[in-house]
Amino acid sequence: MEIKQIGIIHTPFKTRAETPIQPFRSKAIGQVEVFKEYEEGLTDIEGFSHIILLYNFHKSEGYISW
Repeated sequence: MEIKQIGIIHTPFKTRAETPIQPFRSKAIGQVEVFKEYEEGLTDIEGFSHIILLYNFHKSEGYISW
């Protein structure tokens, strides 16, 4: 399977330690940036109640055992 990046998710977190394990408990606001060439795919998105984002932790090095 090949995955093609179509955007970037921006968050206020700068380090792994700042990032919440359970994001729904955070009050932080992030932003999804869709690259210009894919913006047309967002046509009529207002008509949906939810969207699903698939993302890759490209800088992840193993996992943290809490």
